[in-house]
Amino acid sequence: MEAYQWYEEKQTGLGERFLRELDNCYSKIETWPESYAKIRKDFRQVIFPTFPYVVVFKIHENDVVVYSVIHSSRSLRKKFRN
Repeated sequence: MEAYQWYEEKQTGLGERFLRELDNCYSKIETWPESYAKIRKDFRQVIFPTFPYVVVFKIHENDVVVYSVIHSSRSLRKKFRN
């Protein structure tokens, strides 16, 4: 993952911290998918606690599909139009 490498180059271990936070976001989505705000139509997001990233996902029946892990400075509205 590009973000992992970028953070790891900045400081050893920071990329690993990024991956742990990503893993935590996935766990939260798995446990409480409907508790996250919709950002556009049926797309929802989980915001990383310390990194400027969000995980964008949709709920499809009994499944959760992650569409993107994206830097928060990018326009989510343009990327996730339905």
